[in-house]
Amino acid sequence: MSAMTIAEPTPPQTLYLRVNRKFLFLFPAATQQQPNPQPLAPLPGTTGPGNLNVIVAQLPALRPFAGDTVDWLIKVARFIFDPLGTSSLYTFTTETVEWWLNREMEPSVWRQVGFGEQLEATIYEYRLDNDALVALTRFSLRPTRSVTTQTSAPRANMFRDTLLRRHQRCIITQSPIPSLLVASHLIPRRLGDAGVHATVERFTGDSNVLDRYDPIIGVPLLATLDLLVDTFDMGFWNTGPDQYVVHSFIDTPLDLYGGPPRTPNHMCHGHQLTLSTHDPSLSLPPVGVFNWHYVQCVLKKFSSSDYQQIDNIYHFVVPFRTRDDDDDGDVDFDDEGNITNPPYPSYLWELSEARERRRLDAIEHNRAVVTWNSNVSST
Repeated sequence: MSAMTIAEPTPPQTLYLRVNRKFLFLFPAATQQQPNPQPLAPLPGTTGPGNLNVIVAQLPALRPFAGDTVDWLIKVARFIFDPLGTSSLYTFTTETVEWWLNREMEPSVWRQVGFGEQLEATIYEYRLDNDALVALTRFSLRPTRSVTTQTSAPRANMFRDTLLRRHQRCIITQSPIPSLLVASHLIPRRLGDAGVHATVERFTGDSNVLDRYDPIIGVPLLATLDLLVDTFDMGFWNTGPDQYVVHSFIDTPLDLYGGPPRTPNHMCHGHQLTLSTHDPSLSLPPVGVFNWHYVQCVLKKFSSSDYQQIDNIYHFVVPFRTRDDDDDGDVDFDDEGNITNPPYPSYLWELSEARERRRLDAIEHNRAVVTWNSNVSST
C-alpha cells in the first residue's frame, strides 16, 4: 500500500499596505464654496489605536504591475500618503502576518524596507519621517462622464487644439488622424478649477494657478483608449524622463487600440512610450500629473473597503450646471437623482439631446476606427 501524499501548505498570498490611524489628517466636508478644504489634525484623544489597511491584494494580482521587487509598492505608497516625500515602508522581523495584522508596529522589531528587495505577501506599513501626520490622496471615481456644454466648448476646443499641436498623434498608437483623437483629461474636469489646481500642486509642488483646461493635464488618445483612461482602467507608469509604460487595470487583455487582441503582438499592457513635443513653446505634462492619474487606477482596483469609506475621501465634484450658466461648466448628465427630480424644466430634454449626441459621436468614432484598422491590417 503506497504512502499517502501530504499536500504542501499553500504559502500566504495576501499583501497589506497600511498606515496607523493616529497619524492621519481628517478631511472636512467639501462644499461648493470650499471644494478643497485643508485637512485637519485630529484632536488629542479622538483617534483610537489601530491600523488602516489601504491596499489588500493578492500578490499574483499585483505582479503584472509591480514585478518582483518592492520598488513599485514604495512609489505607490508615496503617491497615496505623501506624493513629494521620500519616506519609506516598514515590515516586521519577528512573528507572522496573522500576529501583526491587528497589532500596532513596534519600532524595535520592525525594519525599513529598501529598494530592490523582493516583494512578498506580508504587511508593509508607511510612516513619515519623525512620525508626522499623513494626508491621504483622495478618490475621484464616478460611473458617468462629463459633457462639454455650449459655454465650455470654446475652452474645450482650445484644449484639444493645443494637445494636437503639441503631440500631433495619439501618444500610445501614434495614430495621426485628428478625427480619431480625443483630448483626454488625466485630471477630470469634474474636479473643477480649484480641484485641478490643488491636485497638481500636491503632486508636482507647482503652486501656479491653472484650470481644468490647462494643457499640462491632458494628452491626445484614440477614443477607445480615452474611455479606459477616463474611468481609471488604464494608467501610465513613469520609468524615466518623459518615459512611461502603459498599464491596463482590467482583467480582459487588450490590444494597443483598446480592443480584443488579434495577435499576441502589440498588446496594450506593457507598451512603452516616450513623450516629446512638436511645439517647443508647449510643455509636456509633468510626471506628477501622470502619477496622480496612475494612483487613481491603483486605488480603484486594489484599495480596501475601509479606505473607501473614510469620511470625505472622495474628491468634491463640481455641481450640476445648466447650459445657460454664466460660468463655464460641464454638465453631469445621467445622475439618477436628477432624472427622478429634474433640477430645472428643460433638464430631461437636454438629457435626451446629450445622449443622442454621444451616441452619434460614438458611431462616428467607431466607423473611423474600423476603417483605420482595416487600412492598417492591409498594409
